[in-house]
Amino acid sequence: MRKRRDITRWLLRLLVAACPCLAWGQQRLTYYYIAALSEAKEDASSMADLLQHCLEIDPENPAANYNLGLLYYAIGQDSVCMEKLKKAVENDPRNPTYKESLASVLMATRQPDEAIPVLEDMARLQTKRTDILAQLFELYKSAGRTTDAIRVLERIETLLGNNTRIAGQKYALYLDLGDTVQAFTKLRELCHEFPYDATNHILLGDEYMTIAAYDSALVAYDRAERIDPRNVNLLHSRMQYPLLVGDTVQYRTMRDAIVLDGTTDMALRIKALGALLKDAYLEPALRKHAEAVFDTLLAPDKPDVAFLQMYLSYKSMVEGAKEQELIPVMERILHVRPDHLETLEAVVQYYIAQQNVRGIETLCQSALIYHPNELLFHYLLGVSLLQQERNEEAVTALTTAIRQVNENSKPEMVGNIYALQGDVLHEMGKERAAFEAYDSCLAYVPDHIVCLNNYAYFLSEKGERLDVAEKMSYRTIKAQPSNKTYLDTYAWILFMQEDYTTARNYMQRVIDPAQQDSTLLADSEASAVVLEHAGDIYAQCGETELAVRMWKLAQQKLPEKRNATLNRKIKKRKYIKK
Repeated sequence: MRKRRDITRWLLRLLVAACPCLAWGQQRLTYYYIAALSEAKEDASSMADLLQHCLEIDPENPAANYNLGLLYYAIGQDSVCMEKLKKAVENDPRNPTYKESLASVLMATRQPDEAIPVLEDMARLQTKRTDILAQLFELYKSAGRTTDAIRVLERIETLLGNNTRIAGQKYALYLDLGDTVQAFTKLRELCHEFPYDATNHILLGDEYMTIAAYDSALVAYDRAERIDPRNVNLLHSRMQYPLLVGDTVQYRTMRDAIVLDGTTDMALRIKALGALLKDAYLEPALRKHAEAVFDTLLAPDKPDVAFLQMYLSYKSMVEGAKEQELIPVMERILHVRPDHLETLEAVVQYYIAQQNVRGIETLCQSALIYHPNELLFHYLLGVSLLQQERNEEAVTALTTAIRQVNENSKPEMVGNIYALQGDVLHEMGKERAAFEAYDSCLAYVPDHIVCLNNYAYFLSEKGERLDVAEKMSYRTIKAQPSNKTYLDTYAWILFMQEDYTTARNYMQRVIDPAQQDSTLLADSEASAVVLEHAGDIYAQCGETELAVRMWKLAQQKLPEKRNATLNRKIKKRKYIKK
């Protein structure tokens, strides 16, 4: 059975044969052009070859140039594309499709100066297409050709009639030209043509204010007020009027009235309240008044959260309140909106800084009711439970967190959860599960330093996969060469590999034997484990006195001093494997 494509070509041959009126060259061109179109859905490369063959027959053919141009655009060859499209337009100047494609490519490749004449030509051919005129307007405006932009708007106005948007754009363009007479003329014409549109009168009033024509501004505002007395923009402009004419007392009276008026638009109330905060910041004498306004706004049991957030800003920026003074305000926000994510995050960060483990637990449990997919709260809940030695609950919390992971989850947070889960499981004696969790962490975050260190150390404790452990540990000291915890891990792995000399070199960057005993005992990073490691390393390097000294210091660091192996090392004066 013939392929569909072969049948198409066979039918085309019959079609050409049946058209004796066509010259042989034209018949061939028609054949290859239609064949090229039949390839379009199946093989773009074959289509390009056939179109190119058409151009070999007739280099000026507009249809072949046009379609080949589109193919070149699809594969990113913009310059060749435009060459072909220009050739198509040149040979068929009245074809609107060719011109539109050329204009689109010119605009897409940021060549507005070349696109403008093409669009102008299109507009002459298709006089009723306002979309072409709109594109021309934007290009002229972007190019700073303001007079041309106004001319295009007038052509659009002829087609659509006058409207607020067109008039407003013409007004702005006249201002750009510095022609304030024409600008205000357009605004007044707009107000006359649309007398019941308050927005136009407000705009006119605002512009009168900019040139200090205050009486005219008031007339315009009065007209707007008769149309829409609760208009937000009008109220804002009215509020600015006394400030601009120097009547500060009247301005503040109007501003406070807007803030306290429960029927006024909330956005305007917040804007006015922001102005009050700014004044209070600049003039400390106004702070008592600002507090009184907030007392009124926050008197209800559940005031608007926006007011509480503004009060938070006031306390922080104007009064310079410390973090602990802001927490009661944040807690009140959560009383009104227990799902308020921004506040939940801020409060939990404060609890972290204060090491308030119970506070972290309670807040995270509450947050997860409203935000079950927020991994941060799952992770912090797991941390708080681990710190309370509630390991089983911590594992449950972290397992629940892992179930929430999806393609949008941040890899760093997922890695943190798996790393913490590994630590908890290891502490519970579930080593295999712990190592699986560490592997999962490194799958998400290959350079998770804490996970690499803990994983490597726990492997070394078991004496397993020491080559893998050494590589992981080395990555941590490359990342943080001064971190004594990571240096101790690396030194201990080298010790387990019986590379005692190299282990000693790294351990000396952790424990400096030249320091006094009192200094080493006061060093929080020189834990009993680290000191014992140092002693073991020195013992295997033949430095017995130094080894015994380190072991004795380790013994002093132990809370109950009941480490039997450590006591035997001191007594026998040699390294004893556990």
